Amino acid sequence: MKSIFRLYSFTNNASNFPKNVVLTLTLTSLLSCGFGLSANYTAEAIPSTEQIQSQNRQNRSNRLPRAVARAVLRDASRRSGETIANLKITQFKSQTFGNPCIFNFGEICTREYNPIKGWQVIVRVQQQSWTYHVNRSGSQIVLDPKVNVSGATQLPKAIADAILSDASKRSSEAIANLKITQATPKTFGNPCEFNFGEICTREFNPVEGWEVIVKVKKQSWTYHVNKSGSHIVLDPKVSATK
Repeated sequence: MKSIFRLYSFTNNASNFPKNVVLTLTLTSLLSCGFGLSANYTAEAIPSTEQIQSQNRQNRSNRLPRAVARAVLRDASRRSGETIANLKITQFKSQTFGNPCIFNFGEICTREYNPIKGWQVIVRVQQQSWTYHVNRSGSQIVLDPKVNVSGATQLPKAIADAILSDASKRSSEAIANLKITQATPKTFGNPCEFNFGEICTREFNPVEGWEVIVKVKKQSWTYHVNKSGSHIVLDPKVSATK
């Protein structure tokens, strides 16, 4: 604008110039200023192709993959007995866990740096929020062992039958006279805890499974069983003499 005012002043004082020359100079200057402003505005308003591509890559990397979301919801459904339609992922974030111990919710971990890239995912299950750690591909899914899933799922029949069969052999009671009174999904901190160890290290090497209580005559027998049913351990404190 200052240049226009200077030009205006110049044209008023340039009485010695021919009018057509002055008019031409004025129009040329005005057009030049206009195009300059337009060009600068366009350059600032439209992001570059590189900026757009970078933003798109960032958005994709922060988006929870559909396959990972499905895997987490399937696990929550299996543990809780709820249908996937009744579950909801309320929060997720991309995260690099410092080492496998941290990834597995270890309470006492070394400072070793052996990173696992993945996700922290929060799932709404009834009135609870369940926290999961998942690796980038979704092949490893770990539920926070502090989550209370007691009574949330039903003990698979094959595992129930295997436990009752073991109790029957130990007690010489017919299976019909035995009864499972409680079955609690549980993540044991490590194999020592799973095997009813009384003095165990704080190593976090989780074993997912169940704690099962069986009524045998007037006793209650406590079993630990892994989730596949391939390992069944009776509390050694139980008096299982025939």
